[in-house]
Amino acid sequence: MAVVTGVWFALAAPAAGQSGGGPSPRASLRVEPLLGQADLALWRVQPAQAEGLVDSRLRVEQAGRTTEIPLDGSITARRARAIGAVRLLPSTGRVLLHLDPHHDASGLLVVDLVAGAVVDAVTARDLVPSPDGRYWAFEEHAVRSQEQWPHTETVYAVYDAAASPEANARPCPTADDRCRGEVLFLPDRLALCRQVAVARGGSCLTADRPPRHARRSPFVWLSSRELAWVDVDLVAQEATLVLATMHPGAPATIRAVRLERSRVIEDVDVPPVREAWTIETITRDDDASRVWLQFRNPLPQAPGRRLGVRIF
Repeated sequence: MAVVTGVWFALAAPAAGQSGGGPSPRASLRVEPLLGQADLALWRVQPAQAEGLVDSRLRVEQAGRTTEIPLDGSITARRARAIGAVRLLPSTGRVLLHLDPHHDASGLLVVDLVAGAVVDAVTARDLVPSPDGRYWAFEEHAVRSQEQWPHTETVYAVYDAAASPEANARPCPTADDRCRGEVLFLPDRLALCRQVAVARGGSCLTADRPPRHARRSPFVWLSSRELAWVDVDLVAQEATLVLATMHPGAPATIRAVRLERSRVIEDVDVPPVREAWTIETITRDDDASRVWLQFRNPLPQAPGRRLGVRIF
């Protein structure tokens, strides 16, 4: 499969009162440029008084033709405040609109320029694209109205923006845009629910039980195909470095490395989970057998805020 390259466009907020179209206030439009290159130009067009993505359309000018694609037909789009950035995947003919990247429930719209339609949508937490824009790591966003565990349990996943919507589809306990992509490391909520229900011989739902797992690092792409993050099991009080390698058209390969003294290059104890440390980033060097964890604050074990971890 050909490598998909991405082009990233960060968007500035439109100036107050910016509009286009006819002189009538009722017909006035807000026209926001999103992308411009030799053979393709994209704008977001919306009634001047509308908020969020209500009545928004993606205006596409390509090969001398102009088309407009409605953007607000999904739950993800209807709850969005704004388009934060645009990613173009040239070899697929798709444009990815990253919605509300700095909010808890951000979103992703997948627009197929050939089909002239939004072909998929994702509501998620902390959507992070791979360097080429093909893969998007995220946490599933828990529905506020469903507070019972395991609906609130942590789920890590990755969306393949070059694959079909059908390939990214996944059974979901709620009828919305939250369950997409391939689940990584932990089970999805439906699988977890079934396991608990079988063990109990009854309902899987549990009131007032907090999620067992949480991230202590951002999602970090070490390459266009390798993703890393640190998960903590709050019950077992264990931390795990997770490395996921993507394979187009096949399941990801997962390497889970428990963070313990035997894995640390400096031969010191890993800080206990109860201390609530956090990691700013994860990096590699020329030695493929290790990665480096950069902590947000100095620790007794890592006064320089960095620990090396052996992964083999």
